[in-house]
Amino acid sequence: MITAKNRIKQFIDEYHFRLENNTLIKYQNAIQQFLSFCNKDFDNITRKDVRDWQQRLNRNAYMPSTIHAKIAALKTFFSYCQEEKLVQRNPADDILLPKKAEPTPHYLTQERLVQLRNLVRGNLIQRAVIETFLTTGVRLRELTNMKLENVYWSERMMIIPEGKNKRERVILFTKDCAEHLNSYLQTRDDDLPYLFANTLGTRPLQPRTIQHWFENYRKELGFYLTVHTLRHTFAANLAQKGMALSSIQVLLGHENPENTQVYVNLYADAQKQLYDEWM
Repeated sequence: MITAKNRIKQFIDEYHFRLENNTLIKYQNAIQQFLSFCNKDFDNITRKDVRDWQQRLNRNAYMPSTIHAKIAALKTFFSYCQEEKLVQRNPADDILLPKKAEPTPHYLTQERLVQLRNLVRGNLIQRAVIETFLTTGVRLRELTNMKLENVYWSERMMIIPEGKNKRERVILFTKDCAEHLNSYLQTRDDDLPYLFANTLGTRPLQPRTIQHWFENYRKELGFYLTVHTLRHTFAANLAQKGMALSSIQVLLGHENPENTQVYVNLYADAQKQLYDEWM
């Protein structure tokens, strides 16, 4: 008899090349959370169980976007199980996904950017990381996976070989960013192929390390700040300088504008600020 644990493993193995690792981890957590909630034999799970879990998530004040993602994970998982004849029916098939609330754009003002840069002054690696986020708009794992061979200094260009959705894209960086990167790289004496390495020079800089930095930044600066805030700030700065939304979405690695409503909102907000400055 195939256990629930084995079914999840089969699902993860099958979807390894279809979804990002981070997405798979979230899917796995959602599936395990649901099965723990049900606490019943896998084959006896019903639509009512899924609805009951959804109601529990609502009562526990989960964000609509989080509930949407968790139910989507169940739909995908049980659809796979049904295709592989591991279950007779998909209990999540007819469950309506909650409508995602439109996120409020959040990005740093020039004043807060100055505060952040002042905070990391003298710390070469942290300043280089921050400038890379601010001038390229890369995602966290795109930055930690970046290799030196994919940086073209004369063109001030980087290649993201496998970004979100497993697609390659080109990003640009500024002269100022290049200077901070070179200052940091001159301190390195390891042979790692990565643009950023840990302090011992034994492996690439880890996403959790950067997240820990940002936790400290929030405490020191007293305002909300994450890696994604810098991605939003990158987009907002380009919008304020007049770049078309479609061009910004290309740099961010988004293909479908319908899936990037946050940046549509952010673009409109940034354009309004630009208007207010001129009028």
